[in-house]
Amino acid sequence: MKEFIAIGELAQIFNMDVQLLRYYDKRGLLVPAIRNKENGRRLYHFDQIYALASIRYLRKLGCGLDEIEDFVSINDVDKNLDSMMEHANTLKKRCDELTATVDVIYKKLRFIQEELTFQQKAEYFTRSYPKRYYLQLGEELNLFTSELFYFYPTVGFYKGTQKWFGAYLFGDDESAEILAKNLDIAAFIPSGNYWCGYHYGPYQNIQESIDNLRREGQKRGFKLDEIVITPNIIDQFSEGHPAKYITALEVKILE
Repeated sequence: MKEFIAIGELAQIFNMDVQLLRYYDKRGLLVPAIRNKENGRRLYHFDQIYALASIRYLRKLGCGLDEIEDFVSINDVDKNLDSMMEHANTLKKRCDELTATVDVIYKKLRFIQEELTFQQKAEYFTRSYPKRYYLQLGEELNLFTSELFYFYPTVGFYKGTQKWFGAYLFGDDESAEILAKNLDIAAFIPSGNYWCGYHYGPYQNIQESIDNLRREGQKRGFKLDEIVITPNIIDQFSEGHPAKYITALEVKILE
């Protein structure tokens, strides 16, 4: 077994860049056991493999180099274990956040797929809905400052010249209901029968589609609610061309 390892060999063992080892040397984090003053060649003692393994491990835990320097210089097992536990808890929190984000994205994709499957050839139709929850986002400009806008389907509410928006909690599952009940910004869309249609294209032209929906509903003899609900199906997050946007139009049929 070799007693000393050249810097290139050490880098190869850990599949890392030689420049990073030089940087660790410069910081005093992993200093070569021998340095040839004439040619600058660095040689590491074989036991320093374990020190580098510790550094790499701590980096994978998300530790910064300052934290790693403290870790290797403390020489106190209990303190080091506490530090590792703290980082493990931080990683667990990040993991939970990422898992929740992935779950939301999957739900949004499922919503789009189901709505596109349901989309009928008929221009207008009736559809029965259960109670549906959403999170209130407010006016249009508020959309872009809320993270909810980027993960949940957007639902609009149009009443005359007024309009406001929310993040649609797609699905009638228990988790959506629990989430809605525990947030101050939660609200719901009433259950019932709705007169429905679609708007195709940019949002700037949506009022014309809303007017046509109301006009056709009145021809059928429906008494319609004042508010038209507009869940986005295909929007800027799944299509780069506004001409291909698809927005559902729904207005409650009053008894």
